[in-house]
Amino acid sequence: MSVFALMAVLGTACSASDEGTSSAEVPRTLPSALPSPSQRPEEERAVDAYLGMMRALVDASLDGADDHPDLERFADGQALQLTRDMLAGHDSVATGEPVLTPQATEVDLQQDPPRVVVEDCVDESNWVMEGYEPASAEERNTRLFVATVTEQEGEWKVGELWLGDIEGC
Repeated sequence: MSVFALMAVLGTACSASDEGTSSAEVPRTLPSALPSPSQRPEEERAVDAYLGMMRALVDASLDGADDHPDLERFADGQALQLTRDMLAGHDSVATGEPVLTPQATEVDLQQDPPRVVVEDCVDESNWVMEGYEPASAEERNTRLFVATVTEQEGEWKVGELWLGDIEGC
């Protein structure tokens, strides 16, 4: 059973459509460190904030922790609360990692604050709770994540995170 399948009972996730995702996207594994933001496009910096939040979430789940110091660096508001609730929802340790395919689907840099929506069809098949078996190759365990990322004082943070239905993408 995947980490997020167990977390579905929290009731804090909502359904989201799968518009804007493509089966041709190249899956990414989570980076161990993010590159310097120097002169990178804002859209990429927003996706990096999402990846940083996910890296912190995965690292904490692998340690069996109920929080991670980097969560506040990459998330705030509802997204920070949801990720903390997801980690606090169980006492076991996860193994493996999800496969991510994040894509900026909406970019509005003129809005105050600037905003980028990131959609990701997360494959949780090999990110499982201790004591459960990973999904077989025939049965992939996917879920759409939709993150609203805003720029705050030169830094991008995920402020809202919504999880779609299991097998939703």
